[in-house]
Amino acid sequence: MTATGDFLNQVVPTLVRLARRPGALLLTAAGVGVGLFAALGLVAGLTGEGWAAWVPLGLAVVLAVPVLVLAVRRERLQARTQDLHVHRTVDQTGVGVVVVTSEPTDRLREEVDTLNAAVAEGAMRTARFLPRVEAAQRAALLAAGGPVRAPYLADDLRVTVVALLGTLAAVPLSTIGWIATAAVLLSR
Repeated sequence: MTATGDFLNQVVPTLVRLARRPGALLLTAAGVGVGLFAALGLVAGLTGEGWAAWVPLGLAVVLAVPVLVLAVRRERLQARTQDLHVHRTVDQTGVGVVVVTSEPTDRLREEVDTLNAAVAEGAMRTARFLPRVEAAQRAALLAAGGPVRAPYLADDLRVTVVALLGTLAAVPLSTIGWIATAAVLLSR
């Protein structure tokens, strides 16, 4: 494994642990807002007349999709980074002779080759949808040593980014939605 792969396996679990609470707060806020909007939308649909009475419930279901996708992706990421070690440990119990099997220049050349391949991979933007995110993911996957050594990069990050943006938008939109639906229900 290269130093870049070791670095990614050190940094990513730390970032995941740092984002655990804010991610949970975001999902909780979005879930509560969308749930309340869906409940009031269901009441509006059952008590109203015509198809327009079901519009709030339909909007709540649309807002729930990115929230659910982000929740699933977050749990997968938590599970995949749980086994990665945050801190390196050095075994100091054994005292003996250290044998270096390769010259430092060979390891340096391997590291430079890996980084050059990752930069070349990151420069190719072939995707039509969020091409920079897709290229960055491919480059990081190559630098980290593939999906076996970097299981946290297995999921398509473009879907996760869109789900995150949708969840961020769901918080204010669901709040406006349940307030408007409650006002409509109270005016009947």
